[in-house]
Amino acid sequence: MRSALILLALGASPCRGLVVPLSAARPAASLAGVELLRVGDGEKIDVGAALTQTAASEKTLLILGCHAGDFNTVEYVQRCRAFWPQLQAKGVSRCLIAVNGQASSCETLGELLGPPDGVELLADPTGEAGRAFGVSRGWRPDDARVPPALKLFVVGVGL
Repeated sequence: MRSALILLALGASPCRGLVVPLSAARPAASLAGVELLRVGDGEKIDVGAALTQTAASEKTLLILGCHAGDFNTVEYVQRCRAFWPQLQAKGVSRCLIAVNGQASSCETLGELLGPPDGVELLADPTGEAGRAFGVSRGWRPDDARVPPALKLFVVGVGL
């Protein structure tokens, strides 16, 4: 009985962890006008337009990665490479991976991991795409009074 009351109380309280920013509901609209350099040819790609220009029978997969040396970004590129045939079978014809970093870092990432044709790395040195999409920038991102090491510690312990 007591555990049922606890579960009921937890269910009745608001859960902030499941809130999705409104911009995430319409990625093509929130990313319209965000231009990123495509690694390889240096062409500027309007991310919002790239998401809307896909044919009706095809899909574009967008991955907003962290910096080029981040484990998660490396993992995303590896998974795209490994599962690209299955993604294509499901109608995905193009994959855009925005990486927070300079084009040279993204080129090195591409050279090391060898993404297949159809998977494009986009350099986002300022993190513009993530901010436009509504990705959290972390704890007190613009507070210069707080040392970066303290910010990292707070995030690391989950406060």
